[in-house]
Amino acid sequence: MTTLLFPGRHLVTTRFQESYLRQILNLAPAAIPNLRRGKHMPAERFGRVVYAITSSNQDHSRYNPIAFHLRAVGVDRFACSIEMTCAVTHRIVGIPHYGHTDDFAAFTLKEIRDQSDRGLDLTPENTVVLCSTPEVISLYEALGYSVAPAEFGVVPRPVVPIDLVRLIGGVGMEWAGKPEICDGLSSAARTWLRDFPEIPARIARIYQDPLTTQDGSLTETRNYSTYARGMSEIVRIKFLEIVDVIKPGRIVDEGCADGALLVEAAKAFPDSDFYGVDLSSEFAARFQERQRAGEFSGAYTHFLLRNLMDPLFEDGSIDTTICNSTLHELWSYAEQEKTVRHYLALKLAQLRPGGRLVVRDVVGPEDGAVPVMLKCANDDGLGLPENLPEHRDPAWLQSLSTSARFRLFAMDFLAERRTRDVSAPTIAYDQAGEATSMCSFRTTLRSAAEFLSKKDYADNWRSEMHEEFCFWSHARWRDEVRRAGFEVLDARDGKAGSRVYVNPWVVENRYRGKVSLWTADGSTELPFPPTNHILVAVKPRA
Repeated sequence: MTTLLFPGRHLVTTRFQESYLRQILNLAPAAIPNLRRGKHMPAERFGRVVYAITSSNQDHSRYNPIAFHLRAVGVDRFACSIEMTCAVTHRIVGIPHYGHTDDFAAFTLKEIRDQSDRGLDLTPENTVVLCSTPEVISLYEALGYSVAPAEFGVVPRPVVPIDLVRLIGGVGMEWAGKPEICDGLSSAARTWLRDFPEIPARIARIYQDPLTTQDGSLTETRNYSTYARGMSEIVRIKFLEIVDVIKPGRIVDEGCADGALLVEAAKAFPDSDFYGVDLSSEFAARFQERQRAGEFSGAYTHFLLRNLMDPLFEDGSIDTTICNSTLHELWSYAEQEKTVRHYLALKLAQLRPGGRLVVRDVVGPEDGAVPVMLKCANDDGLGLPENLPEHRDPAWLQSLSTSARFRLFAMDFLAERRTRDVSAPTIAYDQAGEATSMCSFRTTLRSAAEFLSKKDYADNWRSEMHEEFCFWSHARWRDEVRRAGFEVLDARDGKAGSRVYVNPWVVENRYRGKVSLWTADGSTELPFPPTNHILVAVKPRA
């Protein structure tokens, strides 16, 4: 018996695939039109089709917006419809994402063999591969397999699955009324999409989200392992800063990353329900792994891969919304003030009367326009070379002196945004003097604060340079939440509430001996600007 191996993401099945399979499965392998013959040619007729669903552990991006279990249902329906006219059986195997690798074909074959307890040992002698992607065809040919090329080389080019997914992404639930979509789908795919309306709705949401990258993240330049590790290492401290202002009930962490803060919250409020929201497909996977491992202490915990600017919950249904180190990202990656104000309006609506929006984030200094002198260490690393490398390698960044990092920061900060928005902030400075040990720069307090908040993030320099931290001071934040309709809960009489502070660990480990702030004339040393603030906004009861 010969097996037809059909690898692919299998986001949808197409009318061409339906017709092509009905044609070739009733032929001897050698009789397949345009067959690319391998080193061996199976002689027997086809008796089985193995559908290898690749990227089975990914479902949060435009590249792959549909969960594996739903794709498997769609493939099963398609396979059963094929079997009505072809004397074959089928198997479905999920192939995890391996990233870009020249061993992709070999890994797929090994996964099929091992997941079937060696019951499916697909060799060039007993298998033909169905594939239309030139790069993947070459990988299987290098292993000796014969390949049925499907859409590859057909003129005019038939519609392929990703074409239809993109079209569905543009129209969502209206897909059934679009002939250009329906005519391209297999009959099984049409009924599948009707029976599972959440599939076209999800595709549309992901494709129409202006902040999502092709791979399902906010930015393509962030090292998520480093970011998650850094967040997790101090999450207990962050949680203790806000635990006393959290109202139990339905608690949402918006911008939850991998769910580390909700792990702490679930321990403190075991009878509450928890919702984590994030835009990153990478963090979605990490959050779900925490859930699988039981890290949320048995509490009800649900993850939503959503844009925070969408209406996420019913009005008046949430007791506490936590926004930890997230609002500066909304400001930076969307439409700055307009986006943050819209976000505040959405949060006011979703909270119950008396419910709380708890913001913990970086913050700008008061009087940010005041000129200051920033002194940076000049002897703790290398200077900037004449020809800067295009790639900001972390090891190279870490080798730079603090004064060299400031000069580089002034060039890189918001550089991408300035190419399309001339009003984007710039870092203006004058060099006020240089000694062996220190270099002095005259700039504004706000510019100095932006540099201080970013100078040590070598692993994520590019993404940090895209983000603006110090756009509003704590006083301005208080004005804005009141403008949105909230009341501000202050810390007083020993009770927790809104406050602004300088993180002593940051001062001791990142500032001391590296940087200092002085009045513009250099005569008086100044305290460091605040690093963070906590803002507790309460929805009025009446």
